[in-house]
Amino acid sequence: MKRRLSAGGNRPGHWIDRLGVMRPIRSMQEASEVTAVRLTSKRRYAKVGDIFRLSPEPGVFLWGRLIKSAKFFGDNFKANLVYIYDAISRDEPAQELLTPANLIIGPSVVNNLGWVRGYWEIMASRPLTPEDVRDRHLFVRYHGSGSVADYDLVDENAGVVVDRTVDPKSLGQSGYSNFNYIDWLVRDKLEARA
Repeated sequence: MKRRLSAGGNRPGHWIDRLGVMRPIRSMQEASEVTAVRLTSKRRYAKVGDIFRLSPEPGVFLWGRLIKSAKFFGDNFKANLVYIYDAISRDEPAQELLTPANLIIGPSVVNNLGWVRGYWEIMASRPLTPEDVRDRHLFVRYHGSGSVADYDLVDENAGVVVDRTVDPKSLGQSGYSNFNYIDWLVRDKLEARA
């Protein structure tokens, strides 16, 4: 896999690499490049509890789940909270791998494009149980100074969380993203393992 920088911060048109160095995106083409693999031509909307798979490259499948559809960060429109699991398999992995303790990236708030455009393929649906969902979801909200150390932790309603003693792997990015951003984050994690 080709190395890709992870999107980060809240400065439009900038990327933060693994070392915390921010650099501008070189072109609009780079900013809008779709790297995910389209898995289906079906245009579907997901429901809470849906289990889906995504593919950062041909033949590699990770699994995710729609955990919540709600208004986030104090905004007045609905978005979707998804978990992307650290489970690579063509077929649905064992249930014990689809747990909140086994996420490859932090919980993410996304729009519907992953499902509607066929990049995320719904494979099953089951009602959520308390064991399927974290007790709380926290997100990093950067202040926009360019420093990766200049941030707040916020909850789903954009309330600042004072206690910063959390597992960094359990944090998501405060803001809205889509299938492409998730693909970039997942690719970055997989490439770091290679």
